[in-house]
Amino acid sequence: MKEINGKLIEVLILDTLKEMVIVLDKEMNIVYANKSAQSSLDLDLADIIGKKCYRLWHLRDTPCPNCPVIKSMETKEVSEGEITTPDGRVWRIKSYPLKNERDEIIGAIEITQEITEAKILEAEIRYLTFHDKLTGLYNRAFFEEELKRLDTKRQLPISIVMGDLNGLKLVNDAFGHNEGDKLLKGIAEVLKRSCRKEDIIARWGGDEFVIIFPKTPKDVVEKICERIKENCKKYNQETDKNHPIPLSIALGYATKEKEDEEMTEILRKAEDRMYRNKLIEDKTFRDSIIRSLKNLLWENTFENEEHEKNIKDLVVKMSDILTLSDIDREALIFLSHFHDIGEIAIPKEIMKKPEKLTPTEFEKVKVHPETGYRIAITSHELAPIAEYILTHHEWWNGEGYPRGLKAEEIPLVSRIFAIADAYEVMTSGRPYKKAKTKEEAIEELRKFAGIQFDPKLVEVFINII
Repeated sequence: MKEINGKLIEVLILDTLKEMVIVLDKEMNIVYANKSAQSSLDLDLADIIGKKCYRLWHLRDTPCPNCPVIKSMETKEVSEGEITTPDGRVWRIKSYPLKNERDEIIGAIEITQEITEAKILEAEIRYLTFHDKLTGLYNRAFFEEELKRLDTKRQLPISIVMGDLNGLKLVNDAFGHNEGDKLLKGIAEVLKRSCRKEDIIARWGGDEFVIIFPKTPKDVVEKICERIKENCKKYNQETDKNHPIPLSIALGYATKEKEDEEMTEILRKAEDRMYRNKLIEDKTFRDSIIRSLKNLLWENTFENEEHEKNIKDLVVKMSDILTLSDIDREALIFLSHFHDIGEIAIPKEIMKKPEKLTPTEFEKVKVHPETGYRIAITSHELAPIAEYILTHHEWWNGEGYPRGLKAEEIPLVSRIFAIADAYEVMTSGRPYKKAKTKEEAIEELRKFAGIQFDPKLVEVFINII
């Protein structure tokens, strides 16, 4: 009866546990293994008994280093530890020494639980604690702790580089945050490519980055900054990189050379120099942005240089006959080049479609004045015409878009431009629409005078063409 009861205890308790229960003798031979232990090896009990545990689970010919089972038998106390098996699984082991009536060690009971998923989760949490999720770089909290740790005499000279990614707001506003995220990942890739393994690269926040260079003098960090700039250029030339604006970053650096210098002051100097360099480089970057936007516009739409020149000639004539101010005249000229800049954010297959657009497609096109406005207000050069870009598709009768302005609520510059733009499109034609003659276009303008166009300006325009 005792034997039956003992067997029942073994089956009902040990074999129902999720944990592996293994009994080993003094030589690490297995004398008992429960069902969980058998399942972990996918072996029957007969193939386990008498075998060495380190051979079966760890594929070793000798015991594992720091084995909790051996330690428990040596110390005669309970021992715990974690071990990773060759298949990548992680196990938490707790070993209880077995003694005979003379208090001699005769073996051990090992209770093992798989903790692989818990360790993976723990690693993920630890990673997110110290890293920026988007770029994979270190985060600000980690950077600040590392700066304290590295602020020692042994690390001198220690240099700091601050960087500010150019154009992120423009990309976010015009193309959406997905494109902005690509730009952030791009600069992270360039920074990792440009720096050394021991350097600490962190995302400071938003569009700012910071790098710690231990044991790095000024001349070396200056060369690294030059390398970052050069790698930005190379990145922009790579055919698989397709960003709407070129990757560019403003940089500033400072170096702590003496132990009594405050690291906060070094950080402030690097930041000040970064903003100073950003101002110096701003005109060059803005010019490159304008070129990129114009190239995108011509590539993705039916807009071209001839279309812009024709509109420019027409608005100049209107400016002269109406004796507009120099500011309005310049606005009309600039508008002839950038009125449809918001179309760069519309899918190319819509803007280049050779047939008439569907109502759904046209609704997507109708957002381009708002997109163009957001692009313009982020650009020093385009900001003066932002309001005109937003309103150049408004109608005299209030049925235009995007705001439904009517009559003189629409800026004068936009009313003039709308007539010149419509006339040029009608007389030039599009793949989906045959070009009209001058007479047909004039007839169309008169037909929509007081509806789409300012009626007085239509008559002025007809008299100058």
